[in-house]
Amino acid sequence: MWLSFQQGVNCSIAYRAVASLPLNRSSGALDTPQSIILPARSWQPQNLTFVPRRPPIFQPRYHSRAPVQSFTPAAAAAAADSERDQKPSCADNTVRAGSSPVFTHPGGPVGASSSRARRARRGSMANSKYEYVKQYELDDTLLPGCWIVIRIDGKGFTKFSDLHGFEKPNDKRALDLMDECAREVMNEFTDIRLAYGESDEYSFVLGRNTDMYGRRASKLVSLLVSCFTANYVARWSAHLIDTPLRAMPMFDGRAVCYPLDSNLRDYLAWRQADTHINNQYNTCFWALVNSGKTPAEAQATLKGTQTAFKNELLFQGFGINYAHLPEQFKKGSVIIRRRALVEVKRRDDGSPVVRERAVPTVLHVDIIRDEFWESNPQLLAP
Repeated sequence: MWLSFQQGVNCSIAYRAVASLPLNRSSGALDTPQSIILPARSWQPQNLTFVPRRPPIFQPRYHSRAPVQSFTPAAAAAAADSERDQKPSCADNTVRAGSSPVFTHPGGPVGASSSRARRARRGSMANSKYEYVKQYELDDTLLPGCWIVIRIDGKGFTKFSDLHGFEKPNDKRALDLMDECAREVMNEFTDIRLAYGESDEYSFVLGRNTDMYGRRASKLVSLLVSCFTANYVARWSAHLIDTPLRAMPMFDGRAVCYPLDSNLRDYLAWRQADTHINNQYNTCFWALVNSGKTPAEAQATLKGTQTAFKNELLFQGFGINYAHLPEQFKKGSVIIRRRALVEVKRRDDGSPVVRERAVPTVLHVDIIRDEFWESNPQLLAP
């Protein structure tokens, strides 16, 4: 509780006045009558009025804490006029249609009817006071000038393959399904230079200078993973005809940048070497299990063994020559674009119209040695 302003002033004046009066030391009383100081009883406590303190008044904020640049037609038109005076040419790709305003934008000048201009106008109007929430979004733009690898991997595919009765150690139907899904991803996103897959994973390589979705990691990973997963479900019945889909397949994804060509080649060599190691081990493991050993006994037999021992075990014990196994199992799948004739439409008489197109093509070849890269120089071209 606070005293009113006027009575507070009166009390202050009375205190200073009394303090300045002479004091009678014998009686302890003032030598000056009270009436000449202040009107009678005006300063008594019972005459003071107490009023409650008013709560503070807060004005609403209409601007974000970190204001986002907004674009108004008048300001944009003025900026465009000044720029036109300085640069009479249209080399900056500015859109000027008659007297319509030109909106400047971080991505470049755009016309008033474009989608970016419409978003700019909306951002400076009704919803502008809510735009401060955008400051909580993290920038996940990947490094420029680097190769981008998006690797997707199946979640819980050991249980998934058991549930659907996949053949061990390799089920060609399931591998062909993965390859087709990867081809469809490359058809959808033409910036992908190369893809490599084995087992339940696939790696997609984007060029150094790609500006696909602003090189934002979240966009790239989510779109490629969702496209791959959707195709996996949609094309399941075409490859596993007698096996109904009993559980939803799920894939995770990650984005990794590699600054040098040699880094990219080493990454792909690592994945293909991993394919060979896993396939040789799994071929031996399931051969032992199918011969009557328990999984624990098969693991104990193979523990610490080298490639030569595994090859000898397969040949002597089960009559399997590892070198004669399908290349798809040993080397994985590589998908690159090759020129081929493709039917694009049909004429009225039913005859096909064929054009040459760059078509994603699946190969099962060695990508560790130099021969593959020398025969496909476009893969590492700028």
